[in-house]
Amino acid sequence: MTCATYAADSAVTEVSKTKTYVLDEENQRLAETYARMLRYYEQRNFSSTRSVRVLMGNYPQHVEPILYAAFERYPNHYRHIIKAAIDAEPAFTRDIITVALNLEVADPAEIVRIGVETEPSYAEAMVSTVDQINPEQFNEVIRVAVLTEPHTADGILRANKEAEVGKLESIIRSVLAAAPALGGYLADTISDIIGSASDTDELQAQDIERQRAIALLRSAYDAGGITAEQLKVIAARHELSEDELELILNH
Repeated sequence: MTCATYAADSAVTEVSKTKTYVLDEENQRLAETYARMLRYYEQRNFSSTRSVRVLMGNYPQHVEPILYAAFERYPNHYRHIIKAAIDAEPAFTRDIITVALNLEVADPAEIVRIGVETEPSYAEAMVSTVDQINPEQFNEVIRVAVLTEPHTADGILRANKEAEVGKLESIIRSVLAAAPALGGYLADTISDIIGSASDTDELQAQDIERQRAIALLRSAYDAGGITAEQLKVIAARHELSEDELELILNH
């Protein structure tokens, strides 16, 4: 159930992975139309990059069938196709990354690396998309995104501030392991995502918040992302006791 395969592309040396992904009936019809258009552009000596830019620029609402057709016809050109699509329509970055992930044109980390290099302002959206489609690759994708563009770290952390504690600890470790030099820059971010125990009058809720603060600060400190002095400042801000601070420092 894939769009029609046209004359063999001499640039293609590997089997297309679109065979495992099924479009709905309408997008299937559109994909076949765009496959014919790609063949027409090729006959006019358009590169795959130029063809994708033209199609995306004219029909941005058809991200899925355009990319489906392009990835099937030019599976070895996935880097150029992803970049061309994002360059043409940055606002559709999340949709573009979603199609590339679903079609498994490359490893999730490689797909995100290309996306972040092309449009870093959408890094957190790309990471979130991987979390939905390939959650087992989540931490690796965070690492690659931050290595590719370190200043995406703040947005990634803030975008995941509502995650459960264990997951957020893992995210903090992944971010700081990828960019330890950003620890000082991220100290305020880490403090912000912890939340304040004094915001509620419920004792049980306060205790949960304190335990959350201890766990997250311990992860940040153990990862080498914040210094002991920075830790003390954040701990004071969140009204942690001396005993709780020692628990973090000597864990």
